[in-house]
Amino acid sequence: MDYSIEDSVLALEELVQINLSITREKDIRRLLDKILTAARKLTAAEAGCVYILDRKKRCLIPEVAQGDYFSTVSGDLRPVDLLAEKRSGQTDVVSWAALSGQVVNIANAYQYSGFDFSELYRLDRLCDQRTVSMLVVPLTDFEGVSLGVMKLYNRRVNEQGEIDAFPDQLEGLVKAFAAQAVVVAENARLLADNRVLIEQLDSARHVLEIENQELKERISGSLKVDNIIGDSPAMRKVFALMEKIVSTSATVLIRGETGTGKELVAACIHRNSPQRSKQAFVAQNCAALPEELLESELFGYKKGAFSGASSDKKGLIELASGGTLFLDEIGDMPLKLQAKLLRVLQEREVRPLGALHPVKVDLRVIAATHQNLTELIDNGAFREDLYYRLNVFPIDLPALKDRRDDIPALIHYFVGHIAEQYGKEITGIKPAVLDLIQAQPLPGNIRELRNIIERAVLLAPESGVIELQHLPESITAVAPAQVADTEALCLDGDSLKDTMQRLEAKIIARKLQAHKGNQTRTAKALGVSRRSLVEKLSRYNLRDSPLTCH
Repeated sequence: MDYSIEDSVLALEELVQINLSITREKDIRRLLDKILTAARKLTAAEAGCVYILDRKKRCLIPEVAQGDYFSTVSGDLRPVDLLAEKRSGQTDVVSWAALSGQVVNIANAYQYSGFDFSELYRLDRLCDQRTVSMLVVPLTDFEGVSLGVMKLYNRRVNEQGEIDAFPDQLEGLVKAFAAQAVVVAENARLLADNRVLIEQLDSARHVLEIENQELKERISGSLKVDNIIGDSPAMRKVFALMEKIVSTSATVLIRGETGTGKELVAACIHRNSPQRSKQAFVAQNCAALPEELLESELFGYKKGAFSGASSDKKGLIELASGGTLFLDEIGDMPLKLQAKLLRVLQEREVRPLGALHPVKVDLRVIAATHQNLTELIDNGAFREDLYYRLNVFPIDLPALKDRRDDIPALIHYFVGHIAEQYGKEITGIKPAVLDLIQAQPLPGNIRELRNIIERAVLLAPESGVIELQHLPESITAVAPAQVADTEALCLDGDSLKDTMQRLEAKIIARKLQAHKGNQTRTAKALGVSRRSLVEKLSRYNLRDSPLTCH
């Protein structure tokens, strides 16, 4: 039967309608089913199937099959190996079409064609049918990139079911249609992969929020750590010490490098104190004022005590009575004022400048310093008796370099907080940026980290993400060396799924190590069930880790 011009026009009209249909479909399997249906309609094929290239590009997997023929044998369809050592030359028609990119048109499969049809004969025997004509079309896009192969069987030319060969004129039309369909199918697959990636990145962000919430709930039912972010062993130790001291009025000495959050910890202790939280939290930096001004600020004065003292003024010590007095950088307090502060701690009373009688005070004193007070004592710059009065309950805050696992959570907190402060929407932060910042020495600790993030938020576009170019040059100058670990996750030729699996395995391994192999705690930190975690440990060969325990 000849293929006429009228048939071509009808086929083209059909092709337009088909293209409109498939472009609306987003599900990859339903899309392939529509493509196969359309191809059979264009060619009057009795049956057909579509083979899809697997992620590792090692074999073709039978994905969709249609027609009465496959209602019997669809479960018997086997993958087609593309590896040279698993196929004999080019004798398999499916692999040949996939590798060559050429259409194969067989008029009679039971006559010699140079291809090995033993598998086809096996299927014919299973369903008690006979395959005659066959059209095998590679599913390649306009650049020749292959997605798979479409195989069409037995062209029915009339209502009596007479079988004929597929006309040569159909080959170009079907191949063109297949190329158009492949573009749509590949776009659908990319959209699906992107959705998975977005979900995984969103999940990773939520994991950080869950970890912080878990920390707050785990510390105790009474201690509220508010905006103190951290789940590292060093910070858990700090939280444990805070929990023990909040219900007392004991004097606290907080030691730590500049920028580690000493005032935040002091304020948190005050807010969690059942006796003092309803009264004032008064803070003063002892290094911020000269001696005379600091004395009048702390101790207050009476009218006429000195030139310019036109009225009485309560000092910060008196104002903090009933609450908490926080003295930051206590190591910079002048020796004269150290003696007066010692009397306040011993006698629980303060005498304002020019006053004849002391005023009783009831307060908790929390002092903080980044200096080594024992060295200051040896150098005669700090009173030893005051040191022992202050060092009743010491809390040492870790430097950020000693709690690097907390940096991602801190970064996400600062991004959200600062973006809200400036009325700006930031949708995320690139993993390479997280890795790079996490590798920095950050001598300024949390204060330095916050400044870096504030700058990045201001530079990032509205509704955009924070990228490497938004970081200071002092950091990005070493970016290639620092992000090598992240880039190593993305190997040439690997699919998005392979890369994400490697990333997932790395995150699980790190969390498992952070929780000393405890599967229950690791699962909770990751926001997954323990059963799901066990399955992932098995999948990524992490169950035999020496740290893993139940």
